[in-house]
Amino acid sequence: MERAHKIRLNPTPDQDQYFRQAAGNARFAWNWALGMLREARKNQTTLPLVGDLKAEFNRIKREQVPFMLETTTCAPEQAFADLQQALSNYFNDIKKRKNGKRRKDGTRVGFPKFTSRKRGYGSFYLANDKFTVQGHWIRIPKLGWVNMTEPLRFAGKIMSARISERAGSWFVSIQVQLPEPEQTAPERVIGVDLGVKALAVDSDGEVFENQKHLAAAQKKLRRLNRWLARKQKGSQNWHTAKRKLARLHVRIANLRADATHKLTTRLAAKASTIALETLNVVGMLKNHTLARAISDAAFSEMVRQLGYKAVQVVRVAPFYPSSKTCHACGHSNPDLTLADRVWACPACGTIVDRDGNAARNIRDEGLRLISAYKLTVPGSGYVGT
Repeated sequence: MERAHKIRLNPTPDQDQYFRQAAGNARFAWNWALGMLREARKNQTTLPLVGDLKAEFNRIKREQVPFMLETTTCAPEQAFADLQQALSNYFNDIKKRKNGKRRKDGTRVGFPKFTSRKRGYGSFYLANDKFTVQGHWIRIPKLGWVNMTEPLRFAGKIMSARISERAGSWFVSIQVQLPEPEQTAPERVIGVDLGVKALAVDSDGEVFENQKHLAAAQKKLRRLNRWLARKQKGSQNWHTAKRKLARLHVRIANLRADATHKLTTRLAAKASTIALETLNVVGMLKNHTLARAISDAAFSEMVRQLGYKAVQVVRVAPFYPSSKTCHACGHSNPDLTLADRVWACPACGTIVDRDGNAARNIRDEGLRLISAYKLTVPGSGYVGT
């Protein structure tokens, strides 16, 4: 398996300038090749192969774009590989739609777009034979040693690295190939109900608090947005306000990511198999009252992390009535509303907590799927729908 460790870098001013130039070279190569493809598409001629465009670019770069030689050659070369992948995704989506298949969220994969400096400096790639990692340092071609805030945590074969900028800071994400870890979670099944009031409740009764990082920062976000709106666009004060706003957004994202990782690690350690309800997040976001809270909860990211942290994940059908069914007797309560957090079962009289009841029902449905249908997909980590 491959794992990535993202580490913040502490570059000197000269090293910061090198990173900007390398990211700019990658952006230039992408836009140059994409321009050729769009021109051919506009003229309704056969699209040139990305490999041929790369060969042509390498032929002319010494004379027409000599600044490409000042940074690592990995930056523009990987841009062509990324463009090839983007084209493959575009044409594969068209092929699937012709066969009647659609993406789960219903969106289309569009034709690749030009990248802009307005969205940040971007990133550039390093092949595993082009850099060296030693302790708190990474050696980059044509630059030298750059300080990292922490050493690489993983011990294994280094596959690649990508250096990127975010809110004025530079990070390196190092991909490392590791052996499959030994699973130490007990052989049991738990059900997990995801929600907004409590971020998650499992069938053991453990409740994970929704810390609502975005809501907590709304006052400061509004103030910084007002401050930015009052500045003359492009001025020094405008850039200063923009950086402060970007750093606040990064802090919110980091807090959310930290909470999500802690939650999923805790769940994966409790049981080998985790049953989850399949949520239609795109449909849930159409509720404008809860859209911000649902986005802040990061349900999709939670499910993605459990997919590789847990031994097996069972996906229960999205319309399974987990909240409206009493886990004690199986009676369905169709009159249950979202405001009813605790209710008494009219059939057996059991006092039911809404979220804990849903988690137990999801667990039982997961057990039924495993025993009755044996829908295990080898290597996927998922069972069911």
